[in-house]
Amino acid sequence: MFNFLIVRVLESNSFTLPNTIIYGDVELRPASVDSDKELTALKESADDHRLQFDKYTYAARICTIVSSETVLEALSIAADRFSTILDLSASKFHISNVDVSEIGFAKNLASGELHPVKRWGFNPSTSFVMSHGNIQRMDDINYILGLDCELSQRYLRALHWARHGRHENNSQLKILFNWFTLEALLKEGESDNISSNICFLMGFPNNKKRLEISEPFLASISDHPRYDFWKKQLIEDVDKIRIFRNNSAHSGFRIVDFSKPVLALYSQIMIYGTSRSLGAVRFALLNNVKTLVEFKENIANIFENTARANDIHGNIIYSLDQVLLNGNDSYL
Repeated sequence: MFNFLIVRVLESNSFTLPNTIIYGDVELRPASVDSDKELTALKESADDHRLQFDKYTYAARICTIVSSETVLEALSIAADRFSTILDLSASKFHISNVDVSEIGFAKNLASGELHPVKRWGFNPSTSFVMSHGNIQRMDDINYILGLDCELSQRYLRALHWARHGRHENNSQLKILFNWFTLEALLKEGESDNISSNICFLMGFPNNKKRLEISEPFLASISDHPRYDFWKKQLIEDVDKIRIFRNNSAHSGFRIVDFSKPVLALYSQIMIYGTSRSLGAVRFALLNNVKTLVEFKENIANIFENTARANDIHGNIIYSLDQVLLNGNDSYL
């Protein structure tokens, strides 16, 4: 374990400070206390995120000391600590955008080494569309826009939330946006529990419609040593996500009220639940299904035409197992 000092610069339109303020294990300090080395690290971080550091010259810094194995883990722990202090600070500065910027650094307190916060992992990328001539072709977007039915309207509402969730960095919001996507797609009324339909479309059919799936296809998707485990576990976890949604929306639960392994698992489940459900509804729309009732009546046939055993085994089961191995092996 290493001790890291985590320093993040607040947004340029947040607030400045004349003196350092300490709140428990979190410190808010003025920009004037940055050392030359720290200033260099902050500028390097800003450059990597393509931000003009001059705009953040006077913004306050928020800091904490974290014990962890890696810099990324330390940054994640620090973000949770910062959240409560930022929430409280925002109640004082109503006209300001009280949030952290992308700029910051992690300092190893044993070696003194500074690690500027840089972009990591996958980031949105430009897509390049090839030319197919000057005459516009009729595509799926044109077709779906031309539809005027209940299922197409549900699909369009769901896409709105899916787009907002796709690149959301806050794991709690990402889970919620994806759940809103699934509610827009599949929920018929307040009392409708969509958990079984989500599991069905992810590759784990568990209601009476399962009997309408061909035996060879059922045999192919269930031919995996971890399939039965996830068939049972997934319905429990998806229902817990429903409760998570209610606790967040109705009881004001925050990201710090949930453990990281739980958030990681819920996020992974929602990514696959959302993408596979959207794909199934899109297939249904392209095959003249117009209502949610009709979609659910034909869910077995739609599932058999859109699901693939290799995807269920190599992507869904593999990814969910990896999440457990990385943070919550009590399931295994």
